[in-house]
Amino acid sequence: MRWRFFYLFITLLFSGCAQLPTTESTAKRSWDIQKAQLEQLTHWDFSGKLAFITPEERNSVNIHWQQSGQNFHIYLSTFLGMRLLEIQKNDHETIIIDDDGKRYAANNGEQLITELSGMDIPIEQLQQWIKGNPSNASYQLNAQQQVASLFGGKQKNDLWSITYSDYRTIKNINLPHKLQLTRGGLRLKFSISNWQIKNALLQNLED
Repeated sequence: MRWRFFYLFITLLFSGCAQLPTTESTAKRSWDIQKAQLEQLTHWDFSGKLAFITPEERNSVNIHWQQSGQNFHIYLSTFLGMRLLEIQKNDHETIIIDDDGKRYAANNGEQLITELSGMDIPIEQLQQWIKGNPSNASYQLNAQQQVASLFGGKQKNDLWSITYSDYRTIKNINLPHKLQLTRGGLRLKFSISNWQIKNALLQNLED
């Protein structure tokens, strides 16, 4: 009787162990699907608020970001709707328009933003990071197989740390509605109120 119980115990033990990889495989498949959707998502826009926080000051603005493939249009405004900064990138150049209507243009958008604002904003990588795709960055997933945090940037000794929260499902894809970028004493806090997905491929997934 004891041996029969022993064999039964071993059978159940190995049966239980065999189920663990299945759970891990399911989670991996879930993340693989999510990441593929994020990479396919190339046409979108969102509206919300953006806070710039340093040890000396804190400013909050409205933000509307429209992405069309590699091109984008970012519009920052006051709570009354007055333009503070407008950034437009097309196939040839990046154009910045300030609150006085003065236009600046350059081939290197990030460098232009740094020269005008004094802040080194990873605008190229942020096009992926903003939607929760950890492109060229190390990352951690949460229990729902969504990016909880990432660590990346172009300069190895001066990387950005990003934390994500409040994911919501839009057109069958999970998108973050709150994220915070931190580097040194600078913090950028995005609070997104509305996502719009324009990819025909992703819209078809809903049907």
